[in-house]
Amino acid sequence: PKLFARLDVMIIRAAEASGNLAESFGLLAKWCEFSQRIKRRILSGLALPFLLIHITALVAPLPALVLGGWDVKSYILSALLIVSVFYIPAVIIIAIMRLTPETGIARRVLDHLSLWIPVLGKALYKLALSRYCWVFHMLCKAGVPITQCAEMATSGAGNAVVADLFRPAAASVESGNPFSEGLSSKLPPEFVEPWKIGEETGELAEIAKRLADTNAEAAEFWFNEFGRWFPRFVYLLVSAVMIYQIFKLLPAVIGGIGSL
Repeated sequence: PKLFARLDVMIIRAAEASGNLAESFGLLAKWCEFSQRIKRRILSGLALPFLLIHITALVAPLPALVLGGWDVKSYILSALLIVSVFYIPAVIIIAIMRLTPETGIARRVLDHLSLWIPVLGKALYKLALSRYCWVFHMLCKAGVPITQCAEMATSGAGNAVVADLFRPAAASVESGNPFSEGLSSKLPPEFVEPWKIGEETGELAEIAKRLADTNAEAAEFWFNEFGRWFPRFVYLLVSAVMIYQIFKLLPAVIGGIGSL
């Protein structure tokens, strides 16, 4: 449990019991590859802003260093202040995400707020849909009954708000009703309609995989958009810092020119 995710252990245990262990390992390999690709996409989008922030922290205080008689201590403090403007919120956000329990009100509030982040929220929403469908597909292939698939797949969505859109489906199946009747009306029609077709044709596992692939592509698109627009947001903040530094040093420059 310290090395493997709870979902991985759950799928392997079910696959071992049903005799589909080899296929389930293959599906988990594809799942891990997709997860790593998304992580690399996010990190690549953050690399340039990260570099720009540190360059700004080194360059912005230079005029004050020169005009202030090479006060190295003030220069270091100014550089640290600029970096802290970006690092402190980042550390707080990471700490909240790491320390918040996977279930409960705090996690639900955090997941709800994350979906409201411009561009990134859209990517996280599509990613959660893809995760649910992919986990559902893997569980079906592992030989897990559909009632358990519907319930267990919600833990794989990665977002409590999106998982809530699927929770009534488990109760619907247990009551003997179609799975699709329990799907939330908040889900887009392009998601619900293929799911209904999969139920009617008996190919729900394959339809779930197609929906997982479709939403994964959409998630990658929105992550790319976030990687394209987030650096521009950082440029705007950096420009604001530079303008502030210029106006801050303007009286000293004017005074120096007047003394000449």
